[in-house]
Amino acid sequence: MKNDEELHLPPFYRALKAYARKKAALWSTPGHTSGRGLQTTAAGKDFYDFFGRNLFLSDLSSSVEELGSILEHQGPPAEAEKRAAEIFGAEVTFFVLNGTSTANKVVFFAAVAPGDLVLVGRNCHKSIMHAIIMNEAIPVYLTPKPCAYGMIGPVGAEQFTKASIRAKIAQSPLATNKKAAKVQLAVLTNSTYDGVIYHADKVKAALADQTHFLLFDEAWYAYAAFHPFYEHRYAMSPATRKRAHMPPVFASQSTHKLLLAFSQGSMLHFRQGSAEKLDLQGLVEANLMHASTSPFYPLFASLDVNAQIMKENGYELINKALGTALRFRQAVRRAGQRYAQRGEWWFTPWQPEGKRLELDPKDWKLKPGAAWTGMDISPEDDLMLDPLKVTLLTPGVREDASMTPFGIPACVVKKYLQARGVVPEKTGFYNLLFLFAPGVSTERTAELLRILHDFKLEYADNSAVTRWFPGLAAAYPGRYEHMGLADLCQEMHRFLQEADVMRRCASLYATPPVQAVPPHKAYYGLTEGKTEYVRLCDAPGRVSVFMILPYPPGVPVIMPGERFPAADSPILSFLQLNEDFDNRFPGFETEFHGVKKTWENGRVVYWVSVLNKTKKGKAA
Repeated sequence: MKNDEELHLPPFYRALKAYARKKAALWSTPGHTSGRGLQTTAAGKDFYDFFGRNLFLSDLSSSVEELGSILEHQGPPAEAEKRAAEIFGAEVTFFVLNGTSTANKVVFFAAVAPGDLVLVGRNCHKSIMHAIIMNEAIPVYLTPKPCAYGMIGPVGAEQFTKASIRAKIAQSPLATNKKAAKVQLAVLTNSTYDGVIYHADKVKAALADQTHFLLFDEAWYAYAAFHPFYEHRYAMSPATRKRAHMPPVFASQSTHKLLLAFSQGSMLHFRQGSAEKLDLQGLVEANLMHASTSPFYPLFASLDVNAQIMKENGYELINKALGTALRFRQAVRRAGQRYAQRGEWWFTPWQPEGKRLELDPKDWKLKPGAAWTGMDISPEDDLMLDPLKVTLLTPGVREDASMTPFGIPACVVKKYLQARGVVPEKTGFYNLLFLFAPGVSTERTAELLRILHDFKLEYADNSAVTRWFPGLAAAYPGRYEHMGLADLCQEMHRFLQEADVMRRCASLYATPPVQAVPPHKAYYGLTEGKTEYVRLCDAPGRVSVFMILPYPPGVPVIMPGERFPAADSPILSFLQLNEDFDNRFPGFETEFHGVKKTWENGRVVYWVSVLNKTKKGKAA
């Protein structure tokens, strides 16, 4: 590359590249010394050759003065973050090198003190709960809408009103300051993991008088500022700068998830409010508490390069990705129409019905009464579906959460796709999520469509399970050897239908569990040796130590410090259903966070961690 071309590279990457080319004699960390140390062993040489020389030349110590300081935001790193703030529409941007999980914790450490009330959607990422525990905050929960298809619903606008929030605080057994004028921090996930996005500017206005600070967890949504399709629907929206009455707003974004950075590369954006202000030095200190003193320079450079890419090509990249997703959705729909004419099943894209969809935001709104949503939408919600998050519904579920006699559980489709080299992002009982990032090509979408057609053909032939899942036969002798794909799907579907699983999913969040102790006290019970594991049958009335989060549906059913409800409650019966499913269909187990699974007498047994009982029967 010519020197004049290098002048157009972003600042930190340009400085790092220039320094790496010097091949300086390093008498500092890291110990591989520009990769030389690796080449003295066979495994090390292979590792070096696989990743390449430049990666190791650019993995440097923070003692290199001419590259400035990532930790102190000085020199090229400061210039890179300043440019990124301008590009993404923020006042302040930090590059966070341990993912959005860490970015969320930085926000809490900058804005929340022990005992503060925080307003949190129960569909939050587990890092939010970790931050609540670390900061000893008191959570007040917002409940997501139930969805007939078992997906993660958004929080309804009615919960953003002053009356609703005051009522939640008044009902909280943990809130000691029930007359607090505002909560300290409100946290919303935007977009949801299934692609439902809020009108962020309306949310800011609604919560301006209810919270001191507002955090949008936009881990899966870092691209929104670069296309007019998402206007007003992201945290750093220009409307924040125009309206007089707005709270200070944070946005935590995983630049690596749907943009182009290395994994763990995230950005934390911030914009001051009109009245309340944050001490920015406090934000710097909070970041230092969570940042490594040995940052990985190539990772930081990938964030710098991403900002430059989005500045120069952001609209084109996102517009192309939207077009690719739209064409795929249309192709799936056309195939469904052809199969429907023959009375055959097919996958249904979860999206607005009717006319041919275009890239007009009005076409993608979740409108009241629209049956396709599977949710109760009010006119005030103003929600929209992101076309880049494509959910395909498999047969088996109706729009009211009732189940049809015929069905194909998505976990079987997922395992088939994986056998063909295709990895969906997320799988529910009857849905699969595919992310259309900028790197997804038309050729890749055509291949995915072809493999979906192939599954349909293999299903029609009742192709042997062992042909596609040979590992299952070896791992579970006698269970799958003589079974076809159609046999497996229908046996699994009958089990889920008899359990009425989708209505159970929809009812999980109707009545949140009772908060017994603050989340941090539940965790302290673990560190103080005051916890034990119990079976599900012994869990009712006990206080959970961990967040219990099943995939599917992907929303916590129990938070730390909450009391397990009765054995016949939707939550406990749902957990028991999953234990039974794991035993009936080994190899297709539900993914659980916060549940320990053991193998006893040929069966999988679920255990949950709870606080010990005191002599009076209360949690320790």
